[in-house]
Amino acid sequence: MTVQEASNEDRLDRIGRLLEESISAHDKEMADIREIVQSNTAAIAALGKRVDQLTGQQQRTNQEMSTIKGWQTELTVERKADDVFARLSSNGDLFRIHPRPDLKHYIGYGTRAGFVSRAEAAQIQAVDFLMEGSDGDGSPIMFAVEVSYAAGDSDIQRAVERAPLAAKLLGRQVLPAVAAEVITTDFEEKAERSGIRWTYVPNGNSLMQ
Repeated sequence: MTVQEASNEDRLDRIGRLLEESISAHDKEMADIREIVQSNTAAIAALGKRVDQLTGQQQRTNQEMSTIKGWQTELTVERKADDVFARLSSNGDLFRIHPRPDLKHYIGYGTRAGFVSRAEAAQIQAVDFLMEGSDGDGSPIMFAVEVSYAAGDSDIQRAVERAPLAAKLLGRQVLPAVAAEVITTDFEEKAERSGIRWTYVPNGNSLMQ
């Protein structure tokens, strides 16, 4: 073998070793990248699971806060009943809010006498406030009042359904009404179309309409 051939073989050997080293380094780098990707994928999956948990927790918190605000609005309406009634009745005077035991007695009698069905009785029992008094002209008037922190379509629907049932039970006119701290954008228009009287109970302090 000539010196030139030996030199070429050495050169080829070095090139081969360099290629092997390069391939080995590339394989290691790819393995590291796969490990990083797997780690990141696991981290992203864990993060997504945590986000789902927090979203569910936030939804439950929002529901609980809505319930609490609803209760607070009911307490405010009860405490400010005279003002609420005056707003609904064109400056009328509240005579009384029918107590739950009295309403339960009427409902029991009504179902036994066949005036209302049990399903209708359950709807009447669910009315938030049954307010009785006189309007601004001194004429008798009664309202089945639905109370909500944020009034919308469902409150209108309940008022429309429950007031006639209360009228059917009591044998007198009962007007549907809604009291709320806030209302949806188109609530006022829909309430007017449905013949529902309504009033704000803002901040639990003052009344306006």
